[in-house]
Amino acid sequence: MSIFTYRPGKSISSVEKQYNIKNVIKLASNENPFGPSSKALKTVKKELNQINRYPESNPIALKLQLVKELKQKNITVDNLIIGNGSNEILDFAARAYILKKDEVIFSKHSFLVYKIIANIMHAKVVETKPILSKDDYYLGTDLSNIHNKINKKTKLIFIANPNNPTGTILDVKEIESFLNSIPKRIIVVIDEAYAEYAEYRNKTSALTLLKRYSNILITRTFSKIHALAGLRIGYGIGSKDIIKTLNYFRQPFNTNTFAQLLAVECLKDKKYIIDSLKHNLNGINFLKEELNKLGLDCLSSYGNFITFKLGARTSTIFKKLLSNGIILRPLDNYSLSNFLRVTVGKNSENNRFISVLKKILNVRKV
Repeated sequence: MSIFTYRPGKSISSVEKQYNIKNVIKLASNENPFGPSSKALKTVKKELNQINRYPESNPIALKLQLVKELKQKNITVDNLIIGNGSNEILDFAARAYILKKDEVIFSKHSFLVYKIIANIMHAKVVETKPILSKDDYYLGTDLSNIHNKINKKTKLIFIANPNNPTGTILDVKEIESFLNSIPKRIIVVIDEAYAEYAEYRNKTSALTLLKRYSNILITRTFSKIHALAGLRIGYGIGSKDIIKTLNYFRQPFNTNTFAQLLAVECLKDKKYIIDSLKHNLNGINFLKEELNKLGLDCLSSYGNFITFKLGARTSTIFKKLLSNGIILRPLDNYSLSNFLRVTVGKNSENNRFISVLKKILNVRKV
């Protein structure tokens, strides 16, 4: 088995120490720059005195709130599983459905955790070629290529939608056609970590497919738009049979009290969510326009980040940005060594990044 590890983005403290600088900004890990809802934080403060108690092993209050928010008649609490981040749900799926020498398929340049958990289960990893036509889908998931790789050993397929780190998206009708064309014994995991950003831009979630397809599992997270990355909480949505199977692999008390409570309250604060989505779209448009002005090609993104091409100078520019107190995400681990990924930050952070990048590229003001 080849060992493949996840390398997270650099932390602010490590960069401050390495370069002996202050005021470092992190635009590397696709976090919401505003932190969680202040209303939600205020609501759960009173629960601090309960920290000596174990959390709810089956967080029914969160499940009921999710049922209300997801607004699908066929989704009940029995269709939901809560995890320590959506990563844990992905891990449950791997442990539940993969045996040694089974095959797992996903597109090249998609979330690294798919490869990691497949390797842990001693499965054969099948990475398919991405879309190579130079359009809005460039480097995104090519479902026809995935279809061509399916055989009797295929047990699990991962589809990130929107995809990380490219930001590209598939239309839900394409996913439906794909599901119609494959054996129903194959479990298809649709990773929707960035779904809220895409839905805000009128892209449909795969939630609408749950009624007709019992072999799909949709994963979502509170780490992105809800800004709870530090508390690690996410969820999976699937048929009752899939959720029942996944629960065999879930440890008791796998999510903490404050993650559960804050997740419920964050879902309720609609104004915060809308404000964050508006800011993100403005940030995406600003960054894309400014990067294009610098002659840099950007991939189409439906998340809260943009991946852009710098070519052979990528590593040098990444290090220069670091020395100027700006952390971006290098993508060598994703076989995209000529690209960097920038998360949408606050307006001041976005402006600072562009200003510093211009200096590094030696672009003069006109």
